[in-house]
Amino acid sequence: MIRFPLLFAFVATIGLAASSLYAAELPANVLAKSRWMELTRADYDQALTRLPENLRFEFSTSPRRVQGLLNNLLLTKTLAAQAKVHGTRPAGTLPKGSGIDADKALAAAELARIEADATKAFAAQKAVYEQKAREIYALERKKYVAPEEVRISDIAISIKDRGDDAALARAREARQKIIAGADFAAVAREYSDDPTSREKGGALPFVTAKALTPDYGKAVFALTKVGDIPEPIKGASAYHVVRLEERRAPRQQPFEYVRDAIMRDLEKRYVTEQRDARIQAIHSDPELQVNQAAIDALVNRVDPKLQKPRGAQSGQVAPK
Repeated sequence: MIRFPLLFAFVATIGLAASSLYAAELPANVLAKSRWMELTRADYDQALTRLPENLRFEFSTSPRRVQGLLNNLLLTKTLAAQAKVHGTRPAGTLPKGSGIDADKALAAAELARIEADATKAFAAQKAVYEQKAREIYALERKKYVAPEEVRISDIAISIKDRGDDAALARAREARQKIIAGADFAAVAREYSDDPTSREKGGALPFVTAKALTPDYGKAVFALTKVGDIPEPIKGASAYHVVRLEERRAPRQQPFEYVRDAIMRDLEKRYVTEQRDARIQAIHSDPELQVNQAAIDALVNRVDPKLQKPRGAQSGQVAPK
């Protein structure tokens, strides 16, 4: 669902409409009008039918909910109209007719076009943004420090398959063989219940503490001497026989290593800014006319907890 900032205001409950909008003589059934679209009471009623019948009355007692629905309709219809002018088409088949579904498909396509154009514009200014990326790196060097890592070998003995006591006993047996001089990889291939690491003789790649479960990670990173093999460590689903193979201290990552990540972040922000600017332009359109009296009339001034129209419990819709 496309969500947009609030635009309409309700005189009796929230305050006067924004000063960028101007009052105009509009037909009673027209809620808002711009050079792009006309938002009518029929559009609102059609959108309201998407809600379950037994929820519609309560929905209409909330100015903020009605306000949000109207803003979604305004933005969707405006973007759909702009899509038609720009020749923008949805990726899939456009729903038949000219209702909400067709407008939503066109609006989504128009937003996708805006984002695609912004991506191209960013690429055209790559040199400028790469310089900005270097400035960000220089100002936020601590952000690009790689955390401490360890490389271990691991034999996992499943608790689920064997039970806690039997799994612990088997893990201790495997550890004792290694302590006595047996090859770790050979013992891993014989004892480990983890098929992936078992095939590699228990060898695992470098890993950070955050990548491990808390208790397991704490025990692993407590090892200080290469070759250490502590007592079996109990994890969430297995006992682990672990040997520390290598420890890698925190280190500053060079700009060349993090450049692409910074550039992706800059591109994402640029595209979002361009998208938001187009949406804001719709909100601040000085030619947008609002029928505030008709909009205020959409809200049922009734506390749904104190008074519900007859038949609301059975799913009937209140008479207007």
